[in-house]
Amino acid sequence: MGDSDRDYRKTFYSALNVHQGAQMLSEEEEFERYYVPIYAQFDGPAGPDLVAEIATAIDFTAGGSVQLLSGYRGAGKTTELLRLKRELDREVYLPVYFDIEDYFNTELPLEAATFLVGLAAGFVDNCEEIDGLKQNLYHRVQTFFQRLDIDAELSASVSGGPASLDLRATLRDDESFRAQVKAALESNRKTFKEEMHAFFNDLANSLPGNRTPVFIVDSIDHYRGRSSTFDEVRDSVEALFSHYASELALPGMHVVYTVPVYVKPTGWGGEVWPVLNVKVRERSGEDCREGIDLLRQVLAKRAPDGDVERLLGSEVDRVIRTSGGLFRELFRLVSGLLFKNGPLPVRPEDVDQVERQQRSQAVAGLTQEQWEILRQVKETQQLIVPRELTSEAWTLQALGYVLCYRNGTVDWWGVNPLLEPLLDED
Repeated sequence: MGDSDRDYRKTFYSALNVHQGAQMLSEEEEFERYYVPIYAQFDGPAGPDLVAEIATAIDFTAGGSVQLLSGYRGAGKTTELLRLKRELDREVYLPVYFDIEDYFNTELPLEAATFLVGLAAGFVDNCEEIDGLKQNLYHRVQTFFQRLDIDAELSASVSGGPASLDLRATLRDDESFRAQVKAALESNRKTFKEEMHAFFNDLANSLPGNRTPVFIVDSIDHYRGRSSTFDEVRDSVEALFSHYASELALPGMHVVYTVPVYVKPTGWGGEVWPVLNVKVRERSGEDCREGIDLLRQVLAKRAPDGDVERLLGSEVDRVIRTSGGLFRELFRLVSGLLFKNGPLPVRPEDVDQVERQQRSQAVAGLTQEQWEILRQVKETQQLIVPRELTSEAWTLQALGYVLCYRNGTVDWWGVNPLLEPLLDED
């Protein structure tokens, strides 16, 4: 293998894994460099342009609103939320993007009280610095904590500048702090809500230029837990949106929350916007040419000189099909192929080997009940299970092993193509 091939592999790999290594990119830097407008075609293989629809819903709702964005992890929700942030009219709106994974452990059940307090901290930490606004906001969050009788020692650390980062560690790791916040909510929910909403209302009214905040709260969909805790984690996320809907509607601003695909909040009256994976096959089993071509563009945007065929040759379509239309799976498969040391392009046998490796990792720990659900989905193209198996089905959705595809006016279900060969072995 020549040095030029190795340089090509190294550059391509870095472009697919931008959040690793010394040259890490932020989410926004990744968007700037590599974004492909997958919703440019009206109701195309990625579905309708949900960002445009959410922006319209915000524009149509005076004073504030709550929007829920749902979808598979790895389907591109964060990228589209960053597009929403960019495309909002900055003369009218002040967008604030908050990744909750910086503040919470998403493998543990979501604690409602800590999450609600975390919204205040997340907004302040991620608000743009405008005319000294940030320091003023830190004083406001300090007062907010004090009014909730939260430990004064903690409050003193929320003083702006680098010290504000202490709050991230506190929310994640300080059990005593979380207990205080939980007690404040449980002892008097009415007062807790009033203080929380007073904080956000004062905050919204203090922003310069009479702009309305749009608070984008990302990565709630990453709450999944492990197999032993999945039900508990799922219930905690559903409980937040079912029982605390009024608290989550922050006064004076629009809020966009991401939620896992398995969350069906009881009594939620607002819109839930579903981000689907890019359709790479039709219900009949034939290729969806538009979807495959779209994901080829996504790879070309990251490949050196846009040359995907240099690595994949005639295997481009196969690799895209195997991804099921999920960006995360596509990048993982291509990254695995970039590690192969043979001449370029890679051989079909190389693709076989990477697929086997990824497949083995995917199926580790699947239960007999989950295998039965996968077989049923493959046979019926529907996801309908008895009540006692709903948690198993939700787990498969959260893992991206059962996927929803759009087919004209009707959505249908399919098994992740990586797993289908195992179902054919019976």
